[in-house]
Amino acid sequence: MRAYVDLVQALKKRGYDFRGFPEAAAALEEDPTFVLMRHDIDFSLEAACRMAEVEAAHGIRSTYFFMIRTEHYNVFSPDGTQWVRKILALGHHLGLHVDGAAYSLSSAGTELAARCEQEATMLEAWFGIPVEVISFHRPNEYVLAGSPALTAPRLHTYMELFRGRMTYMSDSRGRWRDGSPDESDVFREGRPLHLLVHPIWWGSIPEAPFARLEAFLDERWQQLRMSVAENNTVFRVGMYERIKD
Repeated sequence: MRAYVDLVQALKKRGYDFRGFPEAAAALEEDPTFVLMRHDIDFSLEAACRMAEVEAAHGIRSTYFFMIRTEHYNVFSPDGTQWVRKILALGHHLGLHVDGAAYSLSSAGTELAARCEQEATMLEAWFGIPVEVISFHRPNEYVLAGSPALTAPRLHTYMELFRGRMTYMSDSRGRWRDGSPDESDVFREGRPLHLLVHPIWWGSIPEAPFARLEAFLDERWQQLRMSVAENNTVFRVGMYERIKD
């Protein structure tokens, strides 16, 4: 996480203002030195909350995009809801992360927009906060083309506004494809940035991406075992007998 703090501090020192996606169009006209900081939550709500706390401690607000159709976490469970509410209480923005594998992303824009509207409405109703922007997990070329119709009337992160009129950089696969943003010409010139940062890659100690995912799986396995034990006497007694033996 130290490396992420260094990036945040560099952006602040350069004069970057941290904005929300609905503010981008006006910000491009008013003050081009701004950044849209975006977090797509693919795996871990706990990792997301740790990053949200670090950002709040440094006085910045980001947009956190959560999936409601994933095997990796559940925003509607008691624990999941608590993690998300804690992130939102820190002042961060709520976004919807739509899994591209859940729908036919080559379908008509109006059909996909209807599915996105269903998911966004569910997320809004549960947390009582508007969802104004959507991001796609594993986007294909159809999504990357950026048609606003994909999520109309809501915004989505692959629209031309966010990828054509500003520079988009991502740490997908656990690394910056084009080098760290604070080492780019765009940063030095103070031009607008759209940064996608996945909290899963930024732990308390530096780790290779594969090792970090292995550690995540170990953590999740232990959480699942404890959950089954808490909800099932047979498993709980079996665990006790195994330890006793």
